Amino acid sequence: MSSGILLSLKTQHSTRDRLYWNFLNAIPFLIGSIAIARDSLKWVAVYIGIALIFFLIIELRFACTHCSYYARSKGCIKCMMLPGVPKIFKARPESHSPFEKAMAVLGALTMFLFPVYWLIRDPLLLGAYIVAWAFFFLTARQYACVRCINFECPMNRVPVGVKEEFKKRDGFPGNIEFSKEEFRAAGSGRYASLRVKHEFKDFLYWNFVTLTILFSAGLAIGISSTGWLLAYIFIAFFHFGILEQRFFCTHCPYFVRGEKCLRCMMNWGWPRHFKPRPHPPGKFDIAITSLGFMILIFFPLPFLLEIPFLLGTYLVSISVFLLTIWRYECGRCIYFECPFNRVPAEVRKEFEKKDFERMILK
Repeated sequence: MSSGILLSLKTQHSTRDRLYWNFLNAIPFLIGSIAIARDSLKWVAVYIGIALIFFLIIELRFACTHCSYYARSKGCIKCMMLPGVPKIFKARPESHSPFEKAMAVLGALTMFLFPVYWLIRDPLLLGAYIVAWAFFFLTARQYACVRCINFECPMNRVPVGVKEEFKKRDGFPGNIEFSKEEFRAAGSGRYASLRVKHEFKDFLYWNFVTLTILFSAGLAIGISSTGWLLAYIFIAFFHFGILEQRFFCTHCPYFVRGEKCLRCMMNWGWPRHFKPRPHPPGKFDIAITSLGFMILIFFPLPFLLEIPFLLGTYLVSISVFLLTIWRYECGRCIYFECPFNRVPAEVRKEFEKKDFERMILK
């Protein structure tokens, strides 16, 4: 669970949840289909058949029937991955048997590995495919598994105490509230918990994604020219350590609340070189930060075009980074003046009021 304000368990999924997770799941499937289609449309049909058998029969029967979302659904499933699929199997609230686990894993491996034969012929698609699946599972672990009420799933990461509390209070509609400091998101029917502090695990996840982007770009440049690689490294450090920190981070509440070293999800332990500026960033600040970011993103493209595997890795990494940070962090971030912030206005006011009251009490 996150520090500061706790997350609530998600007993219902919204349309946005379903769109996000199915889009993330569709990326590797589409990549595999494209690789196969270049050789044979018949094998694409086989691949589609394998995927349908896995999702609609194997996963549904041996994994989903034990899931609380499946048991709570009436007529059709209402989970984040298979919305609208008919409940053709009886719900089984007990734990998975070893046979069921083996069948689910075997079915998943068949679907994952089937397109590899064609993918290894195209390094661009192979790199994109590997990164797409890696980010899917890491993102699910980071953002979905910590709130999921499918406690029998081996990937579930909800603390034992929260599980027990939920079971005692089960039957309440919507998300179950575990913190008085959670705020209701406008019009969503769910609780949005603001993240007043970041944990080290947040830093690990986001820097893994960021380093995947930077490493694939740096490797492509380094293969071509050591001089340009050094220039790229300088640009990266200059952007993150000076431009971004001076013109963007200094206005951020996480920076203002920090000590000698930063404790945000992107810069854990990084020294604070500049004085905090607790006021909204100006147009010049946003322009300088955006310019530095665009240079960092587009600088390696000429080198990446020469190495398809790294290009595929780079493009998928950036897509997942931008989509996930917008979907899961921008809706909880207390940097309200950031142009990407998605926290509802009423939640901001409530938070600022409570934050002001805490400052007075101190």
